[in-house]
Amino acid sequence: MNYKRWILNNLDAEAESALVNQGIPELAAKVLASRGVKTISQAREMLDQNINLIADPSLMADMDKACARIGEALASGERIAVYGDYDVDGITAVSLVVSWLREKGADCIYYIPDRIEEGYGVNISAIDRLRENGVKLIITVDLGITAIEEAEYARQNGIDMIITDHHECREQLPNAVAVINPCRPDCGYPFKTLSGVGVAFMLVLGFEGMDNIETVCSRYSDLVAVGTIADVMPLQGVNRALSARGIEEINRGRRVGLRVLINEAVQEERVNSGVIGFSVAPRINAAGRLGCADCAVELFLTDSCREAQELAGKLCELNRKRQKAENDTYEEAVAYCDSYIRKNKGRRLGALVLADKKWHIGIIGIIASRLSERYACPVFLISLDNGIGKGSARSFYGVNIINAMQKASSLFESWGGHEFAAGFTIKEENIPALRELLESMSCELGKAHIHVDAEIDVNLLSEDKVCGLDILEPYGAYNPAPVFLLKHVEITEIITLGWGKSLRLTVKKDDKSFSAFYFGMNMNRLDLSEGDTGDIVCRIDVMDLKGKKTVKLVVLDLRPEPHELEKYDREMKLYRRFISGEAVTREQAMELMPRKQEFIALLRHIKRNSGRNNRISLRFGSLCRRICREEKIDTSYAKFMVCLDILAEKKLLSYIFEDEIVEIEMLEERPANLNTSNIMIRLREALSGSSNQI
Repeated sequence: MNYKRWILNNLDAEAESALVNQGIPELAAKVLASRGVKTISQAREMLDQNINLIADPSLMADMDKACARIGEALASGERIAVYGDYDVDGITAVSLVVSWLREKGADCIYYIPDRIEEGYGVNISAIDRLRENGVKLIITVDLGITAIEEAEYARQNGIDMIITDHHECREQLPNAVAVINPCRPDCGYPFKTLSGVGVAFMLVLGFEGMDNIETVCSRYSDLVAVGTIADVMPLQGVNRALSARGIEEINRGRRVGLRVLINEAVQEERVNSGVIGFSVAPRINAAGRLGCADCAVELFLTDSCREAQELAGKLCELNRKRQKAENDTYEEAVAYCDSYIRKNKGRRLGALVLADKKWHIGIIGIIASRLSERYACPVFLISLDNGIGKGSARSFYGVNIINAMQKASSLFESWGGHEFAAGFTIKEENIPALRELLESMSCELGKAHIHVDAEIDVNLLSEDKVCGLDILEPYGAYNPAPVFLLKHVEITEIITLGWGKSLRLTVKKDDKSFSAFYFGMNMNRLDLSEGDTGDIVCRIDVMDLKGKKTVKLVVLDLRPEPHELEKYDREMKLYRRFISGEAVTREQAMELMPRKQEFIALLRHIKRNSGRNNRISLRFGSLCRRICREEKIDTSYAKFMVCLDILAEKKLLSYIFEDEIVEIEMLEERPANLNTSNIMIRLREALSGSSNQI
């Protein structure tokens, strides 16, 4: 397993104290001070979420043209089609504009392309279908900025287009009635990082006028919040104001479909950005990924509780199917990675490139994220079809994949994205070259790391102090959920969750115990066992447990304390030198020579814990520390490895050691003289012929 580097932010103690004295809660003050906020005025500016931050949409290029054309369509009763993307941002944008147009009495339909059959963006066939359906005006949301040919085709066939998008513009813009995009070089709107649904909101507000901003926000900011948070847009300025207001509206429960979906997905009293990002958005995404985006749109448009219940149930079922397909593909990919590591004698992955014809294009991005988290390296997953691969690339914390993709750009047919996530198309024949190039660049890509806001003491982990972090909400890009370091905590209990795919730990320090959830981690990969002491990097939250509120930790990384890791590295380095055939000194041989009690302790522990299949699989360091505690012996990691090698040589057991995980299988019990093993003979020779016997 690749360890992540922990980068602890510099905490300005004077700034923290000043913020606390000005009324900022203690934990929030720590976070703000660690992120460079020094004064209360800076804090207020950063935390401001007033809708007065929303500038007049009339500042946007072509807004006047778009509003005029929509007014004409409304007056003449023309059929309007809203054409959007199949991700959460696109689905919420479609829902917003359709809802608004229908409220104004428009003859309005919508169109979302099938992810598999049509792919991303506007296409000619879709324009033909809309023309046959009587559409005279197409309004795009969250796409269309590159639809040069498609816009011209629509114009020549008697259909006007209004394009609203937030993606980067090319030099040439589509020949449309209006092209609304804050990224346009000539766009005067001061906030450039709106989401697709954010731009759609501005279209509505531009038509209704700033005098009606309160009404527009109350009706549509909930959809803006969902799309903006799901699309990982910077939660600053306008995005922060709209998302915060949207979360308020979600908690008021005005939109029937969204309320029902949240009730189906989670059992939370109040919704926050975490609930949207981790529970609501995946269910909407599942619809788009599996070709049922219409279900999500209809859910947001309906006023019927009964229909909403049916649609929400369908989305949750689609999400379960997505999870099943995702887990199957994930396990295949993990098996490949572990096999690669085994063949390369534990060599860590610098970058990972995998391709398969069976993999669904709609889920590989999620799987790439999980693999990147597991192996702490950039991951490129590719779905193959007729010699062409459609891929998703994901990175981990501080590793910028765009820099790598720029160097590999000649191998791609097309590509784009940002530092943590990207998409690309590649010919199957170019995949080996991409793999080779990324592997050669592994040193340049940098080591994965986690930014930690502050080290904290357990005395700060009370319900009221943790709730003080709420002033930092909503969390998202450029305002991530705070990450804290807790040192010297004891692991008192480990329970598996989700069929062994996640863990719930009980951690203790200074007579205070907390539940800690480690999602995506299983028992044999955990580097600590019950009774161990280690350091935890985590997020903190308050959960409602049977009506009682309590603080929980969400673990991002967990490892033994530094001195224990140094001991492990030193001893294993000595063992590897010896086992590879290098000569060792008498003192080093003494460090490696096992005693009788080590063999007994190891065998007794394996027999006791191996179960019916006579196997045990754990992180090797964790296994050794557990044996030492349970058997009450003091020994080294190196000696336990030598024990394994001697017992394997004598065919009392077999083992596989890869990525620091050891899998041991007990073989037939029979008498064996361990002193006659080749390893013991080598060690005695290094001890200058001393007659050490076990």
